Amino acid sequence: MSEREKGAQDWFRKGTEAMNHKNWDYAIECFTNCVRLMPEHLLYRQSKHGCLRKLYNDNGSGAKMAGMRLMGVKTRLKKSRMQKDWKNLEVTAEEGLLTNPWDPQLWFDLGDACANLNNMNVARYALERAIEYDKDNVDFNRRMGHFLFERQEFKAARPYFERLYKLAPTDSDARSMMSRCDAESTMKSGYNDADNTRDVKVEQPAAPLNAYEADRLARRGGPKPADAPGESEEADMIHAIRKDPQNVNLYLKLAEHYKGAREFPKAAEQLNKALELSKGNAAISEQLQEVQLTMLRNDQVEAEERARKNPGKERLIEKAKALKAELLEKEIAFYTHGVENNPSDLKKKYELARRLFDAKQYSKAIPLLQQAVANPAMKSDVLVLLGECFVRDGKLDLARRQLEKALEGLNAQDRPDAFKTAHYLLGRIYEKAGKTEQAEHHYGEIMAVDYEYKDVLKRMEEMQGATEGGIGE
Repeated sequence: MSEREKGAQDWFRKGTEAMNHKNWDYAIECFTNCVRLMPEHLLYRQSKHGCLRKLYNDNGSGAKMAGMRLMGVKTRLKKSRMQKDWKNLEVTAEEGLLTNPWDPQLWFDLGDACANLNNMNVARYALERAIEYDKDNVDFNRRMGHFLFERQEFKAARPYFERLYKLAPTDSDARSMMSRCDAESTMKSGYNDADNTRDVKVEQPAAPLNAYEADRLARRGGPKPADAPGESEEADMIHAIRKDPQNVNLYLKLAEHYKGAREFPKAAEQLNKALELSKGNAAISEQLQEVQLTMLRNDQVEAEERARKNPGKERLIEKAKALKAELLEKEIAFYTHGVENNPSDLKKKYELARRLFDAKQYSKAIPLLQQAVANPAMKSDVLVLLGECFVRDGKLDLARRQLEKALEGLNAQDRPDAFKTAHYLLGRIYEKAGKTEQAEHHYGEIMAVDYEYKDVLKRMEEMQGATEGGIGE
């Protein structure tokens, strides 16, 4: 283990202890030292940023007068970007996050800087946070789409270009990249589905090999010749683990590599080893659970696709339903545990409420949403879901108030789905109450942006027919 790694591990232990005692300031200082020593290590960043959110009681806005306090930082960020000084951009963005760990532009600058510094795991994490806090930002979605495309994650990249196209329908880059993602995904799928490499191309051996030896290895299913140092990132990390098997960081780094390659079973295996060596570190345990949930989600999506392609096979349909129910149950358990351990984490409360809503446990979801609404970054989405919970729970007047409040911060361009859901539910509430004019107003707002949304057109026609003397419900 290098001196740099050893120093980082020492600071990490101190930071974890401070975090367990809720000494957020010292924990942040310790994890900042970890990041300084090993900027490529994602767990150190996540630990630091998690403590920052706790320092501000998950208020969603950071320090008091954060906007004014960040003016100097943002000026320096613009200068660094213009000069393409990526290292200074990274350091300055991290400095800004100390004041407001919810600022989407700071996350974007951090992600862009790390991508240009070839620190890809941290870059992806930071860009994902930027979009989480500003989902419909055109620049953020474009950068994330191209970032994933360059990493040949074509299916993962496409939704970002699709969202970009919805936000800017005249954007030629968005249309072009969606087509390229589809084409590259098809080509990649064709390669993966080939029975052997001869179906695609003839591979040349990586190193000269005796013909007899090559045939013997092939017949015995023997291993391919080993990669030389530097040729395979995976092989280099495995070699490093063999040399230093007690180094938790090496297992975490290999797990991140596997996650980036979407080899989730291998990632889970490495995280299990790291968890054992760390004697149950909570942050590593959470990472492992997230990977396990991702694996289950992938299984569920594949099962649904098989059931869709074989509508007559009851066994496939039942398996898809069972996996969906299992996933929901495990997600509820995961987020319940997260909320219990971090009662001030409003994002986790919102995610738990979403799962409880899917499980039709509306009375449990409502109090969580009433707390999560304090986070300004997701206030509108929380209010819409809260209104929907009240509708399902039969409390229509309470639902109306939440939905009308939600619409104060919604528009069809920035939050199209939430915008339409809020107007639709209000239309249904007013229609049920016999207030035709108000119902028509809300349905009309939807039809102005999505003429074929649900049964809005039919309801409008029926109400207008009833008003004109026809027969309506």
